[in-house]
Amino acid sequence: MKTSLLRYTGLLLLFLLAGSRPLMAQNDLNLALSKPGNQGSTATVTAASVESASLPASNMNDGNQATRWASNTGPNQSFVVNLGSMQAIDRIRISWEQAYAVDFELQVASNSAFDGYTVVKKVVDNVPVVHNGQFLNEYSNLNTTGQYIRFVGTKRHVIDGQSYGYSIYEFEVFGVSNNTNNNLIVTQKPTTTLSASNTEGTYAPANAFDGNPETRWSTRNYEYQTLVVDFGALATVSRAYVSWEYAYATNFSIEYARTQADVDANNWSAFATYADNQAFYNEVAGTATARFYRILARKSVLPGGGFSIYEFALFGTATPLPVSLLSFTAAPQGSAVAVKWSTATELNNAGFEVQRSADGTSFTALAKVAGAGNSQTLKEYQYLDAAPLLATSYYRLKQVDHDGTATYSPVVAVQAAASSAALATINIYPNPTADRATIEWNASSASPVRWSLTSTTGQLVRSGSLDAQEGHNAQALDLRACAAGSYVLTVESAGKVLGRTRVQKAE
Repeated sequence: MKTSLLRYTGLLLLFLLAGSRPLMAQNDLNLALSKPGNQGSTATVTAASVESASLPASNMNDGNQATRWASNTGPNQSFVVNLGSMQAIDRIRISWEQAYAVDFELQVASNSAFDGYTVVKKVVDNVPVVHNGQFLNEYSNLNTTGQYIRFVGTKRHVIDGQSYGYSIYEFEVFGVSNNTNNNLIVTQKPTTTLSASNTEGTYAPANAFDGNPETRWSTRNYEYQTLVVDFGALATVSRAYVSWEYAYATNFSIEYARTQADVDANNWSAFATYADNQAFYNEVAGTATARFYRILARKSVLPGGGFSIYEFALFGTATPLPVSLLSFTAAPQGSAVAVKWSTATELNNAGFEVQRSADGTSFTALAKVAGAGNSQTLKEYQYLDAAPLLATSYYRLKQVDHDGTATYSPVVAVQAAASSAALATINIYPNPTADRATIEWNASSASPVRWSLTSTTGQLVRSGSLDAQEGHNAQALDLRACAAGSYVLTVESAGKVLGRTRVQKAE
């Protein structure tokens, strides 16, 4: 969203209506959150001191960013979070008021006496990150377990020359960390593709998937917008995370669709739904196995609409298609290229598509080969590219499941199988030509031949069959339907290339 008068007006109205800041987080994964129905519903917080009865320690785990705990003014202050039972602890997030701690420790123990406690974080000269106007510390990969977490502050932030106590809006505890190396959207690149229904300026969809918490995707001032992830294959997601900019959605869903057909039919299922969201962060657990995932943002917190997301992350496991590919090779075979592959097992395998590229990036389909469907035994396949490119070719397989889901093999590069000079001679005239030309070649037998016209990047333009006689042959070729440019003409018989030459189509 642009920093416009409308936006500032919307934000001001938002805070005036709320009476304070929006909620910091709204999820079922915060182990310290004291809210019925959540994992941490039995969690409690006890502080060594409070500034007043209106600022109790329980404000730190009520899920409400509008409430806070404040201590007395002494520098040595502490509080203890009781999670209610032993838990895996991997991440802690602290949302401070301006009175944050400069030096402090976070300690974890299995009992309230803190016998044999572990210091999981010792912080010196703390400078919190300012995110959406909030002071934040988030510590990941703590890799510990415990029931009790103790904060011990020893040095306070001085505000305008005044020394206050400590003040915290929310103290959150999680059993998992949000690392890029377990974020499927990041780890499954380059197969993953990203799209959005709307984009504002340079705030592209990719910014919400780059693992960088400071870059963002943004829409123009519209409501009902989508941010879509296509993994290209099935992925099993167990947890989702959304980090919003000021322009967060108050009503939105995280949804999934298994196949392209489901997407085309707008057949999406809900992973999580938020009807009255007031959070900058949403973290939620669930279970889904699908190819497509999206955020459907229906209503914005801002008047006039518009949404902005710093990061959308999905955690779980990539689910390969149920075909175990043992090998995939492509190698010269005479003047052709033999593409071979084998599978150990197949389940619901509709088939394969052999693809070729001149640059290793843009691929063109050459042929489709049926799969075995379901098999528990070794299956071997092959395809002969009788008219390979004159330069290096790149080959890959696209394997397609019966439900339309697809995945790709590794790419194999092959040098030109043979130069045109090494092949049997074919001749075409006139060349260049604006309409028709004549092909001449010599045949050792009266066998039909196949001709193909490809672009210089390997894309098939036209093809056909010709009758042939033993000895000299001459056949007309109509090029009037072809656009002006350079082409490669290949003549082959029984899988063997008889000749290849370049053709120039004139205006």
